[in-house]
Amino acid sequence: MQSSGLAATADRSADPFQAASYAEWTRRALRVRAADPDIAVLFDSTIGEPAAELAALVRQAFADPVSSRYVSVFADGNRFALAALARRYGLKPDQLIATTGATAALSLVLRSLLQPGDEVLAEQPGFDIHSRMIAEVGCRLKTFPRPSPAFGVDIEAVLGRMTPQTRVVLITNLHNPSGAYLEPEAIVALAQALAPSGAVLVVDEVYADFAADRRAPPAAKLGANVITISSLTKVFGLFSLKFGWLAADPALVAKVRQAAPDGDIGVSKLSHAVAAHVLEAPEAFEAHWRRTLSATRPAVVAAAEALRREGVIEGEVPPFGCMYFPRVVGVEDTIGLARELFERHRVLVAPGEYFGAPGHVRIGFGADPPMIAQGLERFAEGLRARR
Repeated sequence: MQSSGLAATADRSADPFQAASYAEWTRRALRVRAADPDIAVLFDSTIGEPAAELAALVRQAFADPVSSRYVSVFADGNRFALAALARRYGLKPDQLIATTGATAALSLVLRSLLQPGDEVLAEQPGFDIHSRMIAEVGCRLKTFPRPSPAFGVDIEAVLGRMTPQTRVVLITNLHNPSGAYLEPEAIVALAQALAPSGAVLVVDEVYADFAADRRAPPAAKLGANVITISSLTKVFGLFSLKFGWLAADPALVAKVRQAAPDGDIGVSKLSHAVAAHVLEAPEAFEAHWRRTLSATRPAVVAAAEALRREGVIEGEVPPFGCMYFPRVVGVEDTIGLARELFERHRVLVAPGEYFGAPGHVRIGFGADPPMIAQGLERFAEGLRARR
């Protein structure tokens, strides 16, 4: 048994388990792992970067002559990328705005639709970056439950938490952190329930393409009061491109443009030209994420089933994506548990406290199949040792 020594260190700024947010926890955890590559990372919910495929695309696109997709993005974004997005998702170009990733898309939506003092109703458990962004625009955050094990959305629970000041309801699909999938019918019903109040339903769909085989339309096509935000980061693993977008009914897009006429001024001409090529010929990148999950998912399902049979954890692995959010039986302090797993068993899992769900841990399995297998073995070993 080895110890990282973090439990004894006086440097709180280096200790992941003293972090105030999930983003900071992740940064610290990755620094710790960089210093000791033997530590297994079992929390990353992004597909590993398809570096070889990306390099091949860039070499071809920026040989002489330079790609015709390398155009100005100043006025309306890369027109080729937007046209490819429209074809992929059955939208029209006037329903789309390109941004510097999904976070920038959400920021643009919040700044456009909200005034200080307005309320945003968000899911719990949820992604803590969302709550900080809501605070940054001077609005109040309220939450509604998405309870385990199904992590579904109860419309009556949402409506019961709303007030006249509620302007936006924010959900994720696939749900972050659980990976639960909401059928289109559930999103339609929620949007219709919100319509009389004038509230807008914002659906973060950065993980939605993991369920592409369901052929569900983007949420933006399911109601005039629905906005989709997404990116190429999570499913395609192309975080280096910083390519995101928002989609909505043309009237709602026009409202966003009117409130923020400059759009997202941080958009990169270079990276969005590359994104255009990816979206025009996505087959190699789609094959990459499918190949990754075909290697990691069976191991996660097998490990989870074994631990569930033993009564150590509760909750099934969701059918889509690369996240799993089990409840650890008999444990409420999952920050303490995650520290113990790290220091005694050299595996990093994300504590549920960072998502508003103590007692759960988030397991990510989007990259490096051998490390995922090793991490699962150490995770199971650690939980069994506690019993």
